[in-house]
Amino acid sequence: MNDPVDALRRQAQHLVDSTGVGSSRLAALTDHQVVAMLICPYFRSLQNCVGTPHVVDVGAAYGSIAELFLRDGWTADFFEPDPTCQQVLTRLLSTYVGRCRLFPFAVANRNCQSALLQQNATPGLSGLAPSPFGATKAVIPVRCIHLGNFLLEQKTPRVDFLKIDTEGTDFEVLKSHSFDRLPPKLIFVEYSFYFPDQSPDLIRNATCSMAERGFSSIIFDYEDDGNFQKGNWTHRLTAIHLDNRHLPNRANSFGNILFYRHNDIHLLQTLMALVKMLC
Repeated sequence: MNDPVDALRRQAQHLVDSTGVGSSRLAALTDHQVVAMLICPYFRSLQNCVGTPHVVDVGAAYGSIAELFLRDGWTADFFEPDPTCQQVLTRLLSTYVGRCRLFPFAVANRNCQSALLQQNATPGLSGLAPSPFGATKAVIPVRCIHLGNFLLEQKTPRVDFLKIDTEGTDFEVLKSHSFDRLPPKLIFVEYSFYFPDQSPDLIRNATCSMAERGFSSIIFDYEDDGNFQKGNWTHRLTAIHLDNRHLPNRANSFGNILFYRHNDIHLLQTLMALVKMLC
């Protein structure tokens, strides 16, 4: 008997493949717009939601993605070790009083009192690994925490959306989450083969590991046409992959992986509606 979710997944992939991402509107779908145009509408349209939803933003930078959810009445946890970004995030604490917390820590699959943050001259590019872009302006000792254990210690009641963007150590952070105690509906993780530790094999292993946890994946694959090496952050969407049989394999592939529950038909329907709207 055919699985209706698998059938819908194949239908969504066929829609993407037949439409292509040549449409200028679809090609311009950045990570921020994926959140604004796919993920936020998905959560808004869920039925029978109980309680206040919560976003955990690891590598929050200026908090622009988490703020989309705060505007919808959510609560948020920011994890951001870069002091430059923390100054901006404190403004969000003032704007959304009592609804967000800022933790000035790095996150990894371990606890450490003094990890070395490579603070980049370009805000948003700092991380525990040196960035292939911009320039390191300082090396700062920061506290590093294990995500799942820390959230439980803070008595975080729920995690509806987990976003991870830590400039090279993203999948170590993903491993550190407590999926059994704080299961998210959606997870959004950045990847980039510009980092020497990231590769198609890493993506394959990550998607297979998440599949064992009950999550399917949608990979948004981008091309920068050499712009990033010039300090120009212009890029375009080149492919959307809905299963790990078709993984990005270009040397400089980068993008985001959206993990969703295997049986989540509504997420697939929301994606298909977005693709049709933009093409």
